[in-house]
This record gives sequence, structure tokens and C-alpha cells, in this order.
Amino acid sequence: MYGSPDETLGRIEEDTRRAQERGEKLPVLQAAIREVRAKAVARTRDISVEVDAAGVIHDLDIADAALERGGRRVSAEVMDLIAKATKDARIRTLEVTTQIMGESDPIVGVVAAELIPDQEDDGVTRRGGLR
Repeated sequence: MYGSPDETLGRIEEDTRRAQERGEKLPVLQAAIREVRAKAVARTRDISVEVDAAGVIHDLDIADAALERGGRRVSAEVMDLIAKATKDARIRTLEVTTQIMGESDPIVGVVAAELIPDQEDDGVTRRGGLR
């Protein structure tokens, strides 16, 4: 339903204001996402890995003592730690996105769908917020 010209103009002005605010927040969001890191440490504390939300490894530390368990076991542990840290980094990315953009911003849902596709199983709702 159409309103008066003044109502229509008011909606346009409000939409323009929201678009400008969103445009100002995007560089802040991009910088914050670049800084997101998550670390996972083996139960034995002799292997640790740090990754970003894309799963890119930024730090990997394997103590000599870990090698006593054998290469295959250490490899499996490293892979498990990378998966755990990546999941944590992606959840943190979603949290940062929600904090900066606000829960109602459509980008929150996009980030949730892209980074956490199995949201229902991970304690994250479809809207992108944490349960």
C-alpha cells in the first residue's frame, strides 16, 4: 500500500541513512574479520595450532615429545586440532559480524550460512545468533 508523498520520502531517507551506516561499518567488519584467530591445543599440551576462519594455519607447534606417538597419530591430531580451531574461528567471525553489524543486518545470515553450514548442530540458530 502506498502512503503519502511525505511518508514515502521519509522511508527513502531512512533507507538511505541505513545504507550509509552500513557502508561505514563494512571496513570495520573487514578489519575485525582479518584479525579473528582461534587456537586449539592437544589434550597432552604438546601440539597446538592457530588458524583463521578460513582454516589458514597461522601457527603450528609440535613439541618433540609429541613425535614419540608416531607420525600417523600426530598427523591425525594436527588435523583434528585444525578442524576444531577453524570451527571456533568461524563462530568467532559470526559473533564479530553480529556485534559490528547488528543482529538484524542481512549479512549476519549470509555469514552464518557460509561459515557455519551445520548451524543447527553447533548451537547456532539459522538467523546467525548463538543459542
